[in-house]
Amino acid sequence: MNNNNLPQGIKNFISAMNSHDGDAFIDVFADDALVNDVSRNFWGKDAIKKWSDEEILGPKVSFETDEVIEHYGDYMITALTDGEYDKTKVPDPLYLDYFFSIKEGKIIRMFVFSNKKKSGSKE
Repeated sequence: MNNNNLPQGIKNFISAMNSHDGDAFIDVFADDALVNDVSRNFWGKDAIKKWSDEEILGPKVSFETDEVIEHYGDYMITALTDGEYDKTKVPDPLYLDYFFSIKEGKIIRMFVFSNKKKSGSKE
């Protein structure tokens, strides 16, 4: 599966993340969405906006799709993730797994985990 077959909400997420567009980024989430990033929960758009401004948009994090899996209506995307953040404690390259649940075109849940198999690999 490639990006063309993704739900529009996920396509909009990737586009907003890569263009560092804060308004478009927050718009992809439902009002009561949950983001779990590295075992930290961010509930609702206010918390997601604070997290994304500090950890995604500010450091200009980018998202390059590596693998996409659809499973019973949910999506898992492994992405090469880069940006202008402190890289002293993260693998190079950094691959993250993003798990998405979509409802009515909006992201209602997004969980982010390190993909230890690919991160730091010498492929």
